[in-house]
Amino acid sequence: LTVGELLAGKGKGVFSFGEFLRRVVGPCLLFRFVLLPLPCLLVGPSFFANAVCNLVLADIVANIHGFVVIVTNHAGDDLYRFSTGCRPKSPTFYLRAITSSANFGTGGDLNDFLHGWLNYQIEHHCWPDLSMLAYRRGQPKLKAICEKHGVPYVQENVFVRFKKTLDIAMGHASMRRYPVELERKQDMMAWGS
Repeated sequence: LTVGELLAGKGKGVFSFGEFLRRVVGPCLLFRFVLLPLPCLLVGPSFFANAVCNLVLADIVANIHGFVVIVTNHAGDDLYRFSTGCRPKSPTFYLRAITSSANFGTGGDLNDFLHGWLNYQIEHHCWPDLSMLAYRRGQPKLKAICEKHGVPYVQENVFVRFKKTLDIAMGHASMRRYPVELERKQDMMAWGS
């Protein structure tokens, strides 16, 4: 389901509103916004109220930032999605890592810090065990390899990626489906088999 489909009422029957509150968001809200600031009541009710307000604002800002730097480099009409699984660390795995991810602008300590080093998403998917500085050093080399072999390497501004993500979420665009005939048969696998 997309956000647009949920807003249009197509998600009926997935879960009730009461069940959503009780089982999904209720426990988190109770812990984060009641139990966590509860010791502030020992000082006074205004301390508790201020603590709750600060926690709410911090949560909103952190969630917006997290969404912008994580989700947006995994969604867009220029990235591929796959209908089957593949063997980890196979040639298909690395091809998928590149064609289903996007990078933001890279380089520079301040830029990398503000993106939480998630502006090297393609490199992270190819080499998850490397350090953040190794991503910065490896990025131009991986990009050159992709250009040499005609593999799409998507790198765009975070705001362009945000717009593409919203288009996917609202159902205005779809991610590309990878052509099954281009998959390497020996790399395919079904989970649980």
